[in-house]
Amino acid sequence: MTDHAANDDLLRRSQESIDDAKAAAAEVVEPEEDELIDQDVPAADDAEPADGPAPAP
Repeated sequence: MTDHAANDDLLRRSQESIDDAKAAAAEVVEPEEDELIDQDVPAADDAEPADGPAPAP
């Protein structure tokens, strides 16, 4: 196999992986904030980042 053919195969497999990941991401359904509230699950709108607040400008 030439270098060009190997690169084409690698590119094709990479694109297939990207397409698979995009398809899987499209299937993910995230609950809306209202649904979380209806279920008494806390919504993290006002949560601070794990590493603390952002520095003041």
